[in-house]
Amino acid sequence: MTALAVISALMTALWIGYHFGRRAGTTPPTWKQRTSRMALGKRAIGLVVLVTARRIQRGLPVQRALPAAVGIWGLKRAEPLLFRNSSPRRRFR
Repeated sequence: MTALAVISALMTALWIGYHFGRRAGTTPPTWKQRTSRMALGKRAIGLVVLVTARRIQRGLPVQRALPAAVGIWGLKRAEPLLFRNSSPRRRFR
């Protein structure tokens, strides 16, 4: 019986918190506000910035920047695996 009282009190507290928390929040923007020229322009600029940052990040030479960090912090450098279309050659003596 005590468990039912605790569960009902918890559910009531959650419902009251949700109800008043939802009312206290700001109203979501309307469809016209979300698709205005200013809003779409901000989104487009943000996308261009992200794409540019990603291209710069991919273009930086990682091998030149890492040796100092490897020596100072003892980090191990992991290089990407290079897969070839053909199978690897076997060495025979």
